[in-house]
Amino acid sequence: MTEQTDLSRVQEGETHFGFDELFYSRTDSRGIIRAGNQVFHRVSGFSWEKLLGAPHKIVRHPDTPRGVFRILWSALGAGHPMGAYVKNRTRDGEHYWVFAVLMPVEDGFLSVRLKPSTPLFDRIRDTYTRISTRERAENLDPEVSADLLRKVAADEGFSSYTSYMAFALGQELAARDKKLGRPADPRTTRLIDMNKSLERVTQEQMKLLRSFEALQSIPNNMRIVASRLEPSGGPVSAISENYKASSMVISERLRSFVAGRDNLCDRVSRQAARALFLMGSNRVLAEMNENFADADPVEGIDWDQERAMLRQLEMDTRRSTRDAMEQAVGHAEGLSRSSAEIRRQMLGLDTIRVLGRVECGRMRETSGGLSSTIDQLDIFHDDIKKRLESIMRLSEEIGSAMNLFLRSEP
Repeated sequence: MTEQTDLSRVQEGETHFGFDELFYSRTDSRGIIRAGNQVFHRVSGFSWEKLLGAPHKIVRHPDTPRGVFRILWSALGAGHPMGAYVKNRTRDGEHYWVFAVLMPVEDGFLSVRLKPSTPLFDRIRDTYTRISTRERAENLDPEVSADLLRKVAADEGFSSYTSYMAFALGQELAARDKKLGRPADPRTTRLIDMNKSLERVTQEQMKLLRSFEALQSIPNNMRIVASRLEPSGGPVSAISENYKASSMVISERLRSFVAGRDNLCDRVSRQAARALFLMGSNRVLAEMNENFADADPVEGIDWDQERAMLRQLEMDTRRSTRDAMEQAVGHAEGLSRSSAEIRRQMLGLDTIRVLGRVECGRMRETSGGLSSTIDQLDIFHDDIKKRLESIMRLSEEIGSAMNLFLRSEP
């Protein structure tokens, strides 16, 4: 027995529809509705005469921040699929929430939408309330609003909004399966697991960068200590200069690895997130295709054309998923190699650090703060090496999981 509604979550003024139902609509490049299914027609409350030929914003609710649509149109305009939680309104002034999967198609865009029910959805509703309130009160530009949403994704540990929405789609699909009494879908489980690994890479990346930036101040501290302990050019001064020179080389290498535009970590995250979102989208499209088998005729909609378009899109997303995964695997392998290389370079810094420790021991009681400075080096070195090892392990996990998917899929 399937659970088609969840009345405990329904808010006042909210229109009911089932977890087993999927919305479908297609617009031209200007956002004018060219087709839709019976679920969209029924829940929206508009007649087909009012829907077909109308802009899709006919169902837009003001509580959905304009920044959401800025992100969506930016992605779709670049030829990329994107997802979003959207609050829509009906002809009678009620509302309904969906998680929308949007994809570019020839001369327009296509959207398949499902009923959301996860804890993430609850957080998103609160986020939308805050941002839409600010939009109205401060007349925020949509791009400013979009940046607020991107910051929400970053604050939750995601490298991009696409990665955030891939995670959301995986969570919603798994929750929907449970609501409908279906067994867990292996591809959805794989999507969720890979996205968790991707999220941890992003977190390790940021922690690694912070640790290394903090490390940069220590050679200066060593020079200050040296100026109190010995004449200019003494052994501690030489050690601090050698450490600074070596750490600067590693710093530049590390920045290309985890910081700046198009760094290695971002390449892995971007391609992996795209692959994961496409994987989830493909499953939604496949179910939509099955639902189209018995679509009722509607004047003005060529269902044969819609079915053919959906079948082609399902095949295209499967192929695009493979392409994105193959690229992500390549980037993940490069990420693992770079992590290992930087870790080897850290051994040179370890040698200089040991010389500092030896010099500290020679000075004994006159070390004047040198010992605590070397202690700081010990802490940061250990932390950086652990972060690098973690990134190596996670990138290998991502590469292995995607390779497994590529081998298992026809």
